[in-house]
Amino acid sequence: MLAWYFHTIIAYILVAGVISLIGEPIIHFLMKLQFKGRHMPRALAASITILGLLSFFGGIISAIVPMVADEARKLSTIDVEETLYNIQGPIQSAQDYFNQFKLTETPIILELELKKLLTNLFDISAVGDSVQYAIGLTGDIFIAFFAITFITFFFLKDKGLFKNMIMTLVPDEHEERIGKVLHQSKELLTRYFIGVIIEVAIVMTIVSVGLAIVGVDNAILIGFIAGLFNVIPYVGPMIGAAVGITIGLSTNSVGLDLAGMLSLAGQMTIVYAAAQLLDNFLLQPYIYSQSVKAHPLEIFLVILMAGNVAGIAGMILAVPTYSIGRVFVGEFFNQFKVVKALTGEG
Repeated sequence: MLAWYFHTIIAYILVAGVISLIGEPIIHFLMKLQFKGRHMPRALAASITILGLLSFFGGIISAIVPMVADEARKLSTIDVEETLYNIQGPIQSAQDYFNQFKLTETPIILELELKKLLTNLFDISAVGDSVQYAIGLTGDIFIAFFAITFITFFFLKDKGLFKNMIMTLVPDEHEERIGKVLHQSKELLTRYFIGVIIEVAIVMTIVSVGLAIVGVDNAILIGFIAGLFNVIPYVGPMIGAAVGITIGLSTNSVGLDLAGMLSLAGQMTIVYAAAQLLDNFLLQPYIYSQSVKAHPLEIFLVILMAGNVAGIAGMILAVPTYSIGRVFVGEFFNQFKVVKALTGEG
């Protein structure tokens, strides 16, 4: 009950913990540097690391926001009538097909339904409402940003601070074993989160370059969306592809007939497929083997169960949580045969 009451603060601490794991290799690199025989103080290294991470993510945001605004402007200027006219033939065929089964009491007028759907989808007032909602969240975002940055700085500055916070809750007889669990988990999670960032960057680059070659406008924005959704295991890439192709067709199909739209959709699909083949057969196996060191089927089942319990959030957190769980049960319950099999000690 108490944990739920302070769930926002706990979330800040966990996010700060993840960022500090990503920044840990940077801290180690900076502290190895010498100036006149002296190593850089850890506080200064932590400050530089924080500034570097903020600059990196800030640069991405500053590059993406204008693209989002441009995409919203293009969507608001789409002529729904012209779009429907270009695909009138298939619409009529689909309408006749549905009506022959008499699924509704009155005949379906598919063109009218699509017109309502597209008008609502590209309604600029809806975009305005979203902007107003985002502005309303500015205060909460600022508090979260400040809190996470502040906590992350001290996690980086004071080595072992996060570990010490946890160890205060651990009984004395278990301190040594919990210490081992935390040390191994830190190493695994550091490699995992850095690997995920590299994976997202590679997928984003492949999709962006591929779509640019195809001639899609705002290819970088669509590639960024693909990389972002790629964080969600298995279903994320499909959602990202669906969103990306929808945006691509919406803003690049002006003047195209049905054949042209299908050709563009096919080319975009090939780009996404190429990115996912590389991700599924090279990037993900390497990342998972370095972090969880588990069989792909095992990972798939874990993600499936996590998604069933907690939805998309569960799928995102499944692998790091399972990594920690494997280390924990391997340390405390290694006498069981099933644990030995799962941890590779059997």
